[in-house]
Amino acid sequence: MYTILAACAGPSDDTAATDDTAVEVTDYVVTYTTDPDPPVAGQEATFTESVRDQADRPIEDLQTAHERVIHTLFISTDLTSFQHLHQEDFEALTAENLRNSTFSFPVTFPMSGDYRVVYDFAHHDQYVTRQDWITVTGEPGQAAEPVLDYSTENGDRDVVATLTWDVEPYAGYEAAWTVHLTDTDGNDITDVTQWLGSDGHAAVVSADLAFTSHTHAWFPGMEDLTPGHPMPQLYEGPDIPFHYTFPTAGAYKMWVQFARTGAPDDPYVIDFSFDVAP
Repeated sequence: MYTILAACAGPSDDTAATDDTAVEVTDYVVTYTTDPDPPVAGQEATFTESVRDQADRPIEDLQTAHERVIHTLFISTDLTSFQHLHQEDFEALTAENLRNSTFSFPVTFPMSGDYRVVYDFAHHDQYVTRQDWITVTGEPGQAAEPVLDYSTENGDRDVVATLTWDVEPYAGYEAAWTVHLTDTDGNDITDVTQWLGSDGHAAVVSADLAFTSHTHAWFPGMEDLTPGHPMPQLYEGPDIPFHYTFPTAGAYKMWVQFARTGAPDDPYVIDFSFDVAP
């Protein structure tokens, strides 16, 4: 089991109540276990995660944000494997899940080695992100170094995505980019539908995985939305715009996710590598 302790991400008057005592939430702690422990490459494992406060009490009132209570990302250190999973993908949440703020789902890691685990959730109208590591045994192993493909055109199944920078990425300044979608014959994709409450998602990480974050298809005023507030459907394709401010210079990778009306629960995942200038 691994544990992260991090600074409070919520208002100072947040409380979590168990028994007859209310306690101020000054920290969010995420722990996990796996079965088997450790997980083995290529074999399904059960991943169980729990969100607690600094007094080891469950956060009983986690909010639903982007149609899920907690989003969990698994990213291999060589950056070739990316998974975005939730318990709700496999079975409905129960009252016990919510009361204990504990959630489980199956995951299969394709390779051995270390993976960055990223947890995104919300509490009292504040978004919270925590990070951890998990080590997977077995074979095959990951590449020794991060794999970065700087092509601006990549694909998944029957979709090809082209990345265009509308505002080049510089550290500390807002960048803007557009992902243009076509089919393999070059025809524009115009049937994008919302997946997890947004027309598009982009998970972004620094190549060393020290920094991880995510953003969504951009529209004016999105920065003012609180967790649980629906995002409008604006982009059916072929273009999906994004804005983001990268904190530091260096190599990055992002995974863009979106869905089409024919399979709204089966998102496409297309990755791009790029450099952020100082």
